[in-house]
This record gives sequence, C-alpha cells and structure tokens, in this order.
Amino acid sequence: MSLLNRIMPSASNAHLFAVISLAGLFLWMGAMGMSGTSESAGTGWINGHLFSANLKPYKDLILLAIAGLQTATGILIVVYAVPQRFKRLSYAFIVLYGVGALSLMFTNPVWISSLGGFPAIGSGQGLIKYLTIIGVAMWFLGLRGAKEIMLLGLILVLGWIGAMKFTGPEAEGVWPLLTSSPVFNWWLPGLGKQIASNVIGIIELITVALLTGYWWNNKAYDIGLILSAATFLVTLSFLVTFASSWTGTFPFLSGTGLFLIKDAVLLAAVFILYRD
Repeated sequence: MSLLNRIMPSASNAHLFAVISLAGLFLWMGAMGMSGTSESAGTGWINGHLFSANLKPYKDLILLAIAGLQTATGILIVVYAVPQRFKRLSYAFIVLYGVGALSLMFTNPVWISSLGGFPAIGSGQGLIKYLTIIGVAMWFLGLRGAKEIMLLGLILVLGWIGAMKFTGPEAEGVWPLLTSSPVFNWWLPGLGKQIASNVIGIIELITVALLTGYWWNNKAYDIGLILSAATFLVTLSFLVTFASSWTGTFPFLSGTGLFLIKDAVLLAAVFILYRD
C-alpha cells in the first residue's frame, strides 16, 4: 500500500519516536511524582493493593523512589551517549514497572460497581495500556514475542475500551472530550451522548477486527494499523483541547491527562508494528 508507506514514518523515524515517547512518558510521570502532583493517585494505588498492607507506613518513600526511578529511566533512554547496557536496564525497569501496574487490575477497585464490576472497567483503563508499553520495551531489548505483545495490547485497549463505549458511564465520561474537540464537536454531539459514544465504540471495534488481520490478511492488518494511528492521534489532541487534562498549568496532568499521554507510546507501537 504505497499511500500507507508515505503516511507512516520510516523505520528510523519510528524508532526515534518510540524512544522519545517512552522516555517522555517516564520523565513526565517522574517529574509529577517528585513534585507531589500525582501523590493522591499513587497513594490510592498503594492503599488498595492486596500485597502492600505492610508497606503503607513507607508510602511517601516508595512514591519518591518510584518517581526517581521513572526520571532516571527516561534520562537514560533518551540521552544518546548513555552506554547500551544502561539503556537495557532502563527498558527492563519499564517491563517490571508495567507488570506491577497491570497487577493493580487484580487487587484494586478498578471496576464500575454500578455495572456489576468486571468486565466493566473504570480507572483500570489506563492500566491496560501498560501491556503495549511492556511490548515496546521488550522490542528495544530484542526479546521474542515483543511485536505480538504490542499487538495484543492494542487489541486489548481498543477492544475493551471500545466495548465500554456502549455503556452509560463511558458515554458520560467521553462526552466532554468530544464536545471540546474540533474533530468531533461540529457533527458528533448532535447525535446525543450515547449514540455519539456508540459511533466511537463501533470504529474502535472495527479497528480491532482489522488488527486481527495480522493472522489472516495483511491488507486488513494495514488498515487496522492506520485506523489505530488515527485514533491515538485524536486522543492525544485532547491534551490540547480538553482543559481538564491538566491540574492547573503545564506540565501538571490530571488523571485524564495521564491516561491520554500514554497513547503516545501506543502510537509508537503502531509505527513499529508497521515498519519492523
């Protein structure tokens, strides 16, 4: 598909974007952690974790240590002169951090109780993105299965969150983002909250179906990748159009902002999958 080849970044640019997005995410989270901006969220995760009961007295120290490691990881990844062995340690930390984040799915209240709990996912929507982030880190480490992990992560995120679009709470949650966006606010809100959310959900589920073309049809897979890229570009634009992505001024992101900024790494995964 020659048009797609022109749209997608080259292999070297895909690699560079993956470095910048991964380093940027961890530098950003580290800076917010050290500034105390994300303390309430971090406290909630630790207090709710099944295996951290004995660690609660050391919560502040743990959060500071995590922020320091996140910052160091971002620096080691992005600085060109850093020896490769230290970069590999950073990518290994990202894998471990991602596994730890995913563990919160099984220990913390991340489900919407009004919809009966699992599989109605609430605050865990940001956690499931770590599967793709783990895959990107594995790709940098040269580990087998990295591409499949990235792809399964994209399918999980788009499929699960896409299915949630057909529920009332998700329609309410996505509505302010849609009405703030110049991509959507001139046509989609006229359909009403639930139908507008349903339209987005249908697009995401179609994207998932096309991504499974990895196993059965290359052209379908390519279209799925371009739809995925378009989806993540739009969600990243909400950081500009949706004021509540921020808790005050740059660079202090809200929970919504932290949820959205992870899509930069998911976009990097799309580029890698197409070019690798």
